[in-house]
Amino acid sequence: MPELTIRRIGNSTGSIFPKYLGLNEGDKIEYKQEGQKLILDLESINIKRDREMIEKSFEDFEKGKWINEEAMKQKFGKYGWGK
Repeated sequence: MPELTIRRIGNSTGSIFPKYLGLNEGDKIEYKQEGQKLILDLESINIKRDREMIEKSFEDFEKGKWINEEAMKQKFGKYGWGK
């Protein structure tokens, strides 16, 4: 099981999380304590990021930055698109 090291941060303690978790400064992590276990719940952060990504893709659509199926076949057909 991976470990996190508790560090002193000012007058408090905290930990550095691995980059692969996709956490950013200011993210709020939900947690619950079950006996001696502290369970971190990253689901709300992942949902927030998914929403941001979807909204960003709609911005591209509104700006006309999209192509249709036929254009995709022409541009990427040599890679197997449309087969």
